[in-house]
Amino acid sequence: MTMPIRIALSGDILPTRPLHSPPASAEAIYGLVRGADFSVGNFEMATTDRGTRVQKLLNIRAPARLAADVPVLGFDVLTLANNHAVDYGWEGLADTRAGLTAGGIAVVGVGESREMAAAPHFAVANGRRVGVIAFSCLTPTGMSAADDRPGLSPIHVETSYEIDPWYQMEEPGDISVVKVRTRVRDDDLAWACAAVKRARAQCDMLIVTIHWGFGSGEEIAEYQHPLGRALIEAGADIIHGHHPHAIHGIGFHAGKPIFFSAGTFIGQQIFLPAGAQVQALWAGMSPDGYLAMLDWDGDVASSIRLHPTTVDAERLPMAADGDVAVRIAERLARLSEPLGAIVRPASGGLLEVLPA
Repeated sequence: MTMPIRIALSGDILPTRPLHSPPASAEAIYGLVRGADFSVGNFEMATTDRGTRVQKLLNIRAPARLAADVPVLGFDVLTLANNHAVDYGWEGLADTRAGLTAGGIAVVGVGESREMAAAPHFAVANGRRVGVIAFSCLTPTGMSAADDRPGLSPIHVETSYEIDPWYQMEEPGDISVVKVRTRVRDDDLAWACAAVKRARAQCDMLIVTIHWGFGSGEEIAEYQHPLGRALIEAGADIIHGHHPHAIHGIGFHAGKPIFFSAGTFIGQQIFLPAGAQVQALWAGMSPDGYLAMLDWDGDVASSIRLHPTTVDAERLPMAADGDVAVRIAERLARLSEPLGAIVRPASGGLLEVLPA
């Protein structure tokens, strides 16, 4: 009889300072990650002393030596398919990957070609083969991998603007006349689904980790629902979403969970120099997050528990309690209900997630 696989999933990890000798509050959270059979996180920081700044809204990085501290966090797999690991080009991305893998961490989501960037990582946990494949729907110019170009594993999203002509006639210039529409490019969706199908054929359960959505707030982008469903139908067992520096809801499709955003795990990028526009963006981000723990038994999650977290003065994770824990629980329950999930209190200050 096989044992359930305990899987840990975190939110965004953006460290800029040494991580060794963590405070006891952070060490308690890292211990939960290490205690899982298989753990996945989103590492959203270039750790490099080389490279050239890519032309984009904001470029952030930490010294290359910081990568040597990352194993203390306890993750088995980290994805670099996001919009900040690429901030210093392919040189910086290659340095980040090399630094993490030198510490024994598997890296997914980047490579010398699109096929290599989308190559899954497989590992055996409790006698079963678990796979992880990574994508990013945020694709800074020039950093999407292609057949002849290195970079991150992309799923490109198209944006259009729909105008209400009747409203516009009587309220010209009012932004309410505009509705923003988003959709995944058909060829990208077909490519990603084929990659997921191939990966699922090689393992007993598959995690798709994906950078998507808006950077803060509560709203889920239009393209996310159909994309999540399509990836599950292609073979994904879990959708591990990230990018919003805020907790978003949890949903289910065909009995499989979709974590739209686990929020912030480590958020030290806020200490970096930045312009007024970026500082205002950071001010709207939430310090809250959660560490999801799933017991995967057979083809389904027999248990999904969330450890609510927030960040301390050093922007490192700590267990949320008191009013912060209540805030997280209420937000998750409210945002998850329309997505088909029930989030309710469980013992020990945890939250339990069930299909509605």
